Amino acid sequence: MQTISVNQLHKTFTMGTVQVPVLKDLNFNIQPGEFVSIMGPSGCGKSTLLYLLGGLDSPTQGDITINNRLLSRLKDKEKSLMRKRDLGFVFQFYNLVPNLSVEDNILLPIVLDKKNIKDYKNKLEELLTVIDMTDKRHHTPRELSGGQQQRVAIARALIFDPDILLLDEPTGNLDTKNSIEIMSLFKKINQTYNKTIIQVTHSKEFAEYGTRIIKLKDGQIENETLTKASS
Repeated sequence: MQTISVNQLHKTFTMGTVQVPVLKDLNFNIQPGEFVSIMGPSGCGKSTLLYLLGGLDSPTQGDITINNRLLSRLKDKEKSLMRKRDLGFVFQFYNLVPNLSVEDNILLPIVLDKKNIKDYKNKLEELLTVIDMTDKRHHTPRELSGGQQQRVAIARALIFDPDILLLDEPTGNLDTKNSIEIMSLFKKINQTYNKTIIQVTHSKEFAEYGTRIIKLKDGQIENETLTKASS
């Protein structure tokens, strides 16, 4: 069973009277537990594809199926619920609330979804251990390095225990050392928890942390290759 299936996917943007095709006839499947890196030059449609997979935008044509649910048939409320509970998003910018502590930032999706925080106490402790920040649980973002802030954002994305993580240039604001640490953390999450991970990246080095690379060019799939991590 595929976690994600993409069939004849097209996306066109309208700029004034001009139609600009960004994605053209994409077809691919992603299996449960895969770690797929989407690569390509700027403007090739990488981030657009990620937003479509996350239900943040709708395709002009074609279908996306996630966990046997056709996105085009979901109501807005159902899509919103899916984004909250089935998908975890990690972006280039950490988007942490400055005046909240590490643990409060991690628990923010629980609060917004009006769940009981006490029910997630064990999950919070587990995630603080996974990101190696138990000793900084009461710190605020301004007291953390960029790499530490991204770790908090990762834990926040995992608090609902989603099947799928979507990463948009997750190391884009980090130096090399922190980038390697963050990519190693994603690899650990993928292997230990069997999370399906899809990342958009410009970096061939960081793409190799995944098990498969889908390379886009001019809105189309140029090629797909397995990485050393897949063996």
